[in-house]
Amino acid sequence: MIEFDNSLITHVEEMDKQHLRLVALLNNTYELLKEGRKEEALELFQKELLSYVEFHLSEEEKFMEKIGYPELESHRKVHEIFRREVKNLAPYVERGDLKAFREALSYAWGWLYNHIAKTDKKYGIYAKERGLI
Repeated sequence: MIEFDNSLITHVEEMDKQHLRLVALLNNTYELLKEGRKEEALELFQKELLSYVEFHLSEEEKFMEKIGYPELESHRKVHEIFRREVKNLAPYVERGDLKAFREALSYAWGWLYNHIAKTDKKYGIYAKERGLI
C-alpha cells in the first residue's frame, strides 16, 4: 500500500488531488485483493483505475502545456511507456489471470510512486519558481 505523504506533494493543487485519488484507488484495489475479493478488485482495476489513470495523465499533460513546462515532451514519453505497459497487461487481467493482475498492480504502484515523487515534483517546482501556482 502507498501512503500519500509529503514525498508525493507537487504543490499543484489539482494534480495533488488527482494523485491522492490514484493512490486511493490502488490502495482500495489492494485491500479488496487482500480480503479475498478478487472479482471486485479486478473490476475496480479495470473499470475505474485504468480510466482514471488515463484521465489523470491527460490532465497532467494539459497542465504542463499551460505552464510552458520545458520537459513536457520527455514527460509525455514516460506517460506513453506507462500506458503501453498497462495496455499490454490488460488482456491478461481481463481474462482473470491473477498473476498478470498482480503484475499490473505492482507495476502501477511502483511506477506511480516513483513518477510522482521524482518526475512530477519537477513541474511543481518549475511552476512555483515562476509564480504560476
